[in-house]
Amino acid sequence: MSEAEVVEATHRRTLIADLTPRSRVELVRFRVLELKSQREVNVKSTGRMHRVAELQVADESARVLLTVWDNDIESIETGKSYVIRNGYVNEFSHRMRLTRGRSGEILPSENPIETVNDSCDMSRPFAGKKPKRKRERSDTGRTFQGTQKRESRGYCSWKSF
Repeated sequence: MSEAEVVEATHRRTLIADLTPRSRVELVRFRVLELKSQREVNVKSTGRMHRVAELQVADESARVLLTVWDNDIESIETGKSYVIRNGYVNEFSHRMRLTRGRSGEILPSENPIETVNDSCDMSRPFAGKKPKRKRERSDTGRTFQGTQKRESRGYCSWKSF
């Protein structure tokens, strides 16, 4: 058995649709759809230049952005299936992204993913968050509990500026 087969047999697989922001991932299997962007960044803490690439990846449940650094960029090819072991999910620019992290690894998968769900994008802004419930404003100048609001008591409202 290859290393990727052993990893897939011993770890519990997580689907992309089940990912949440700031979560640790034991095992994710995906297929690379496309290379979105590649750039060079200067890390402030070390002062070194690094290459960063964003890839669009998907499995049977959904798609998400994958961030890869330096040597991982050459090892990943479009259209092939891979496995991330001990990765994590973070948020950058209000988008959820999957990454391997320092202790994780990306391995080629022995079981290729044939069909992908391209309709559900988990990296879309606020994809994993519930929408906030907005409070309605009363027309009478009183709160819903019946007391006077700030405007009725002589104070200026936040809308009057």
